[in-house]
Amino acid sequence: MQFRDVLLAVLISAVWGFNFLASKWAVADLPPLTANLFRFLIVLAVLVPFLKVVQGKMRQMLAVAFLLGVLHFGLLFSAMSLADGVSSISVASQLNVPFATLLAVLVLKETVGWYRILGISLSFVGVLILGFDPEVFAYWDAILLIVLGAFVFALASVMMRQLKEVPAVTVQAWVAFAAVSGSILLSGFFESGQIEAVKNTGMRAWLAVVYTAVGSSLIGHGGANYLFRKYEISTVTPYFLVMPLFSIISGVVFLGEVIHWELIVGGLFTISGVLIVTIRNNIRLKPSKAPRSYVP
Repeated sequence: MQFRDVLLAVLISAVWGFNFLASKWAVADLPPLTANLFRFLIVLAVLVPFLKVVQGKMRQMLAVAFLLGVLHFGLLFSAMSLADGVSSISVASQLNVPFATLLAVLVLKETVGWYRILGISLSFVGVLILGFDPEVFAYWDAILLIVLGAFVFALASVMMRQLKEVPAVTVQAWVAFAAVSGSILLSGFFESGQIEAVKNTGMRAWLAVVYTAVGSSLIGHGGANYLFRKYEISTVTPYFLVMPLFSIISGVVFLGEVIHWELIVGGLFTISGVLIVTIRNNIRLKPSKAPRSYVP
């Protein structure tokens, strides 16, 4: 990769890494599904020209859009509303890679060698080690939600292999549409006091919502798609594994998080495992067959 593109990949990782802090600030004032609604209202307003019917693919498209826009990102905001920090959440979110590999084995009948078995094992052991951190144990329910969100993301990633010929921006537009529609419906059932919360939401929370939409969804995802068009996935994706580092930095600087050995060891286990699985997955997949990336 050219040096400027390496810098772009690291910048995207930073944008995505700080997105966990922005999500945390957003749900400090807004209910989780309401925050998700406003995030994707902004995204949809920008991408509505790309909201096009894809002949013969709409059933798969709507399923992927619901999984990502409603469930995955709804779980992300819900986890952030329960968590006291962002570091462990960002590390646990990386489980989408080993989950996707396991689903490919179970659903698509792919074979898996001992390298990927090792990587998957390291990833899950790392998250288990995180659970022994006394601060993380205090919000174990948030960890469970983000792990569930990672599984949903992995399921959507496997399903997106059927949409590899569809422009990424069209997929993103439908994700935004599903997120807005689904969040309105689910928020009406499961949340209360939304109008009052919106009235009392501070400037920091609104700016955080804008960041999640413009920074993470539009700039981050747009930059990633640029790199994926220019380079093989196996060349680009390892740079994105530094994302949790930026989340940890943001947690320490802005939330006063204290880093314990469990987070360091668990994080190293998880990221090492994800790196192994990522490299081995990309060796097995030709660039034309590789699923599109969609990161929070």
